[in-house]
Amino acid sequence: MEGDNWLQKLKKKQSFFTTHIGVGKLFLLVLAGVFLVLASKTEGAEKTVEKQTEIVEQTEVEDLEKYIARQEEKLAQILAKVDGIGEVEVMITAKASKEKVTLKDVPYQRTETNEQDSGGGTRQKTEISSEETSVMDKLKDGEETPYVTKELQPEIEGVIVIASGAENSKVQKEINEAVVALFDVPAHKIKVMKMK
Repeated sequence: MEGDNWLQKLKKKQSFFTTHIGVGKLFLLVLAGVFLVLASKTEGAEKTVEKQTEIVEQTEVEDLEKYIARQEEKLAQILAKVDGIGEVEVMITAKASKEKVTLKDVPYQRTETNEQDSGGGTRQKTEISSEETSVMDKLKDGEETPYVTKELQPEIEGVIVIASGAENSKVQKEINEAVVALFDVPAHKIKVMKMK
């Protein structure tokens, strides 16, 4: 009895909606509701991508800072062992973070066409087209990432060395030569100063 009562109420509501609102408008309302649900799910996915991008950028900055700190520490330790340099402090700046070089697939297509004109002359036409795509590597979890062939360390932009023995021009020259040899930085991007 309750099942029949419920069914009758549903039929009355259906009749009300179809007569007062109309089938077309009712269909549009349902379609708008579905669209809103899908739009909200897409917005959540975009926020997730933005958060992942922020995490990657933050990680790259932290990696760069750690790399520079390690290089500063190593350089200071090495220079401190050289006779006449004494106590040393080092500051290094880099142009950009580490760069990953990915493997590229560059298939190309070559088309040769021989054309004859109305005067009896011929000419050969060659077209070459190519499309570059990254070779993808599948991870254990099924996700795909570009296949990395090598990683380039950040390019060192400038170096400052403060040393207690830097008043001696020979020591300054040795410090400059050491930094040039280690980091391939031009001499005008290296500043050696005396520690107070």
